[in-house]
Amino acid sequence: MMNISQQLINHGIHPYGSAEVLKFEKHLAQYFGREYKRWQGNKNPVESYGLNSFQGDISKSETRPESLSHYNEEYHVYRAFLDKDYLAYTMGCFGVDPFGPELKNIALEQAQMSKYKLLVERANIQDGQSIIDLGCGFGGLSKYLLETYPDIKITAINPSDVQTDHIRNELINPDNNFDNSRFRLIQAYFDDVDSLGIELESFDRVISIGFLEHVTNIDLLQKKLSQLLKPGGLCMHHCIVSVDVLPAFLNSEDTLMGGYYPGAHIWPLSEPQRHNTHLTFKNSWFINGMNYWKTLDEWHKRFWESIDQIYPEYLTIEEVENWNKYFSLCKAMFIPNNGKSYGNGHFLYKK
Repeated sequence: MMNISQQLINHGIHPYGSAEVLKFEKHLAQYFGREYKRWQGNKNPVESYGLNSFQGDISKSETRPESLSHYNEEYHVYRAFLDKDYLAYTMGCFGVDPFGPELKNIALEQAQMSKYKLLVERANIQDGQSIIDLGCGFGGLSKYLLETYPDIKITAINPSDVQTDHIRNELINPDNNFDNSRFRLIQAYFDDVDSLGIELESFDRVISIGFLEHVTNIDLLQKKLSQLLKPGGLCMHHCIVSVDVLPAFLNSEDTLMGGYYPGAHIWPLSEPQRHNTHLTFKNSWFINGMNYWKTLDEWHKRFWESIDQIYPEYLTIEEVENWNKYFSLCKAMFIPNNGKSYGNGHFLYKK
């Protein structure tokens, strides 16, 4: 009987690590490398390219359903390629401080824990604090914090059915420290603080991971977050950024990523720093993009190692091809210039 991988190859879909995929990724990386070089040193304001992070709604309401659909893909697919401990659908930290292109030979699970440890350190999270986990994904950060700090309290906010179902079904129980006394899950978009039933000025920290890419009006977001933080409280955003202003990346619809994340933005490292009105900007860090390349490469590898578990039961041939191209495309965006042009940013603010 023909194995699954051979069936897909016969349909023109080539697996992770194949010569065809490596060639495709190389050509994509060359394209992005030329774009990064073309715009190297570009510090023009994003307003000059038709985008204003001080205006409009927090996010583009018209693209919400389509954008959310990426996170509501079949649950078993995510279980197949994400790390087993946290199901973290964001960058893991494989790098040696200060996060240059050199990567440590560690497991994906350890890299995701290293990311959480770094965020805890930079946001000065302490036991006994009250935390908002904004856009909480599958609950990885919340799980790490609740397991690490016995007296910490978490409020997690996420509109995704698939991700919140995972949290309810697998994490909210006393054995996992997700009991209701320390953890609250709100399934909603973060737009109107008043509608979420959250007490104002009651949180010590707000942490967002992979959230700011979906925000159009950063100023309005910061205003609403300032209403939730106690005086002296801190806010930390972790998101994908470019070092220079890349005009085509400012709106995902202008790139190949538009099919996966409509309404999303890749902000230049300098943009969140401009938002110093409602919360005081304190510091920022750039994390070399090779860390995300390594994360994506591991996801891509695990996806194919599990292909017989997800195809054809959970994915069609077209969907397998879509995921395959997605991994290759994302990897190709981070690898040019050894990750020095496109990576992740940490942004710290204080009320």
